[in-house]
Amino acid sequence: MKVNLFFQSGYARIFLAFVLVAVAGFLRIWPLHTLGSALAWLTFYPTVMIVAIYGGFFAGLLATLLSCLLVTFGWSLLVDQPFIKHPADWLGMSVFVLTSVMVSGVAEAMRRASAQALKALAEAKAANQAKNRFFSTMSHELRTPLNAILGFSGLMRNDPDLTNEQRQNLDIINRGGEHLLSLINDVLDMAKIEAGKIVLEIQPFDLGTLLRDIADMLGKRAEDKGLQLVLDQSSAFPRFIRGDKEKLRQVLVNLIGNAIKFTNHGSVTLRLGVVEEPLRLIIEIEDSGIGISEADQLRIFEPFTQLGAQSQKGTGLGLAIVLEYLKLMGGEISVKSTFGIGSLFRIVLPVQRAEESEVNASESSKGAIVGLAPGQPQYRMLIVEDQLENQLLLERLMTNAGFTVKVAKNGAEGIELFQSYQPHFIWMDKRMPQMDGIETTRRIRDLPGGKDVRIAAVTASAFAKQRDELLAAGMDDFVRKPYRPEELFDCLVRQLGVNFLHQENPQAGTELPISLASLSAVAVSLRHELSQALVLGNTTLLEQLIARIAQQDEELAKTLGRQVSDFNYLYILNALDAVNANNGEVKP
Repeated sequence: MKVNLFFQSGYARIFLAFVLVAVAGFLRIWPLHTLGSALAWLTFYPTVMIVAIYGGFFAGLLATLLSCLLVTFGWSLLVDQPFIKHPADWLGMSVFVLTSVMVSGVAEAMRRASAQALKALAEAKAANQAKNRFFSTMSHELRTPLNAILGFSGLMRNDPDLTNEQRQNLDIINRGGEHLLSLINDVLDMAKIEAGKIVLEIQPFDLGTLLRDIADMLGKRAEDKGLQLVLDQSSAFPRFIRGDKEKLRQVLVNLIGNAIKFTNHGSVTLRLGVVEEPLRLIIEIEDSGIGISEADQLRIFEPFTQLGAQSQKGTGLGLAIVLEYLKLMGGEISVKSTFGIGSLFRIVLPVQRAEESEVNASESSKGAIVGLAPGQPQYRMLIVEDQLENQLLLERLMTNAGFTVKVAKNGAEGIELFQSYQPHFIWMDKRMPQMDGIETTRRIRDLPGGKDVRIAAVTASAFAKQRDELLAAGMDDFVRKPYRPEELFDCLVRQLGVNFLHQENPQAGTELPISLASLSAVAVSLRHELSQALVLGNTTLLEQLIARIAQQDEELAKTLGRQVSDFNYLYILNALDAVNANNGEVKP
């Protein structure tokens, strides 16, 4: 690169031509002196080529001219006899000149192409950096108000004095915010995929709970359209696995959501199977919707592709993201569809089994946090945030959880409060005017006690590189906007080891024991059918049987339904076995 810069100077090119022609002439004195005047152009061809490559067309022509002058008039300095003695030698010079002009022309074309390529590369890098800055700024500017919308609507919805109409209005606000957030996330996810900044976050998780949550979330949407969302699960389907939970959730929500959107009657079926050695999940989403034509099947996974009038509500990135996520996880997806009849998307995804002990079992069973557990220190907390709505939201969440809280509206005020208040924990907004969160953190770390305080960034940045920058600047953790309360409290557990009191959750399966007396009152034939359906893992039949039990005992049906949703089939089978044993019945 430095050599090319040197030869951009015209004087340097002239100097190069003179020096290399002189070197070529010197080679005729030694070590090629034995050739005499034969093969006159042997040393000058490579000279012209080198000069042309580094100096361009005109430098090549200059080297050609100097070589001809040296051979014609300066031969006495090099050899004993002239190089040009016969007419044929003049022909040789003509060939040399013609060849040198052609070589110089090709070298000039190569130099220009190389310069254009370097320029294009520099422009591409600049454009990519500009795009990343744009997405980073857009991420912050959109996520920050969304954080306030979703956070405060969630807080207001928990007010027991709300009327049903007010609660419905808040639900509409919340759904609109969630929809806008999903559109933003689609665009940002695609940008991260294109930039190669998507990474897998492998961890053990409860696949059963994930599927239940998705079914609960999308089942209402299907019900509103008069559709059935059917779960057809193999009994061998694993409950606890290792994988990227959030990416799998996004894949399934996208595919099932599309199936519901494009189906106007009938049902949407989520079929779950498994293949062993190596362990692979087989997930099928089948619908009775409008179907996809053969031509459209070839392009549905392309970015910004939208099919049909209903698809104009989205970004057209959903299936492109699904495909890229599955590739990243080592999986694959295929589609079969008949236009006007329906579609079937099939996923094959390699995973690893996990033990129940690896999974935080309390994740899905704990209720809302209502305060600090007894015996906890009186933690002092500082919030450094320039947006008023985000200050209020964070302050209210932390105060309600039992923390002593102070708020700074900018980085300078945050440094002053740190010195006088000496907090145990700081929520630090990354993007603030005058002094951003990164600089504020660096200055706090240099102060007395600054290395002991825990600092977590609250950021709307979507790129892993930016998160790494936060951690490198001295922050201990980060939470991305818009956050959910449990994400904040999980961060506090990680950083401070805090123990919280949780609101009891009466819907958790483990807290709803099956009454053997109630179960024994169910008809023997119905209990036998229930047992058989559990063994087969036939979720459709289980739903029908529980509906029949609800006609007799609604509370028992509710308990069984929750256990089935939690995939606690063995728990129900053990209860059935106990009833059969007490009644002296033969197990089916």
